[in-house]
Amino acid sequence: MTVLTSMGLVMGKDYRYITRSGAPEALVFNNGSREIFKELAYSPADEDYQRLGSLEITDCWIEEANDGVPEKGADIIKSRIRWKLAEFGLIPKILITCNPGYTWVRLKYVYDAENNPVLLKPYQQVIQALVTDNPDREFVRIYKKSLEQLKDYDRQRLLEGDWNAVEKTGGEMYPSFDTQLHVGDYASTYDPQLPLHLTLDFNLTPGVTLNVWQVRGKEATQIDEFTQDNKTKLACQRFMRKYGQHKAEVFLYGDPAGKHGDTRTEQGSNDFTIVLKELRGLPKVTQRIEASAPSVSMRALWIDEILEHEQDGIRIRIDRKCNVTSTDYQKVKKASDGTKDKKKVQDPKTKVSYEPYGHATDANDYFLCRCFQSEWRAYQRQGNNKPAVGNRSDVHQRAF
Repeated sequence: MTVLTSMGLVMGKDYRYITRSGAPEALVFNNGSREIFKELAYSPADEDYQRLGSLEITDCWIEEANDGVPEKGADIIKSRIRWKLAEFGLIPKILITCNPGYTWVRLKYVYDAENNPVLLKPYQQVIQALVTDNPDREFVRIYKKSLEQLKDYDRQRLLEGDWNAVEKTGGEMYPSFDTQLHVGDYASTYDPQLPLHLTLDFNLTPGVTLNVWQVRGKEATQIDEFTQDNKTKLACQRFMRKYGQHKAEVFLYGDPAGKHGDTRTEQGSNDFTIVLKELRGLPKVTQRIEASAPSVSMRALWIDEILEHEQDGIRIRIDRKCNVTSTDYQKVKKASDGTKDKKKVQDPKTKVSYEPYGHATDANDYFLCRCFQSEWRAYQRQGNNKPAVGNRSDVHQRAF
């Protein structure tokens, strides 16, 4: 009603409400246009949405779609968009509005199950609307101040519109990771004259992780990630399409297990020889791969101290488009032995079991421990009284 009044419309003159049992059923305008209100929340008594069976509408708006509205409800209401479309040459339209959340809306329109951006169809569009976009500046001032008082998860969702916000439930491997402090618009800082640092973790499922960093002094910035490929070769080729003209040296880091060949690679070949072959068009590639992986528990403690208070003067920054990395820092949990808890899940389509989290942070662990080697070794020397357990790397399926 407030919006209608702001448009100069008067109730009783320009429009009226139709109610049933005290609840609004429709909004009728004097030109004959009618807005019909329907409940789309799931009901065990009407699983197939028979209540929408005879409905005929021209367009649709689903408000608060992440609040109890299942995908089936949205699909059924979309099928009801048929009223006078042919008669007036109209295109069916549906508007879905909601706050960020881990529901079907995210999977269908924002990020898929592997946290990669969804490739939208030409007739689809996602538009982010933040509180700061509201034209009522006084409302923005008051409401923004209120949202800023929320804890990380709700602040990220409701104030920042972050679809990768994860609620902390305890037991996080990197509890000090905070998107407000460590995530931002950093891709634009890419400098073709500054060395690139590439770090990899090799898995068939969910795929190879290839993260891209640049370092200025003791500030390490992750500017990109490549995570959609299940073959090392494909991940490197995507990197080369974007950074193949890089002018400066490239340093290579990653899981030491990638130096071992297996039955899926040709004789004398391993993941890193494949990487070097694919990167041969770059001016210079220098390997910085350790003989063995650093202690999982101790390296996580060190990196979390960097996140918490910039231990040893080191700063970590991650570009907000590195969705897989950001989510991994928030979701990977600590196992009882201090290592990463890599519980497996099963892909509902392929039935393949895999570890959904821990790969992006593993890749970054290898990079940080080697890039800041002197600080890492000093931390180890003075950390004899620290709970360093799990001093062997996890065994992965390697991709090629």
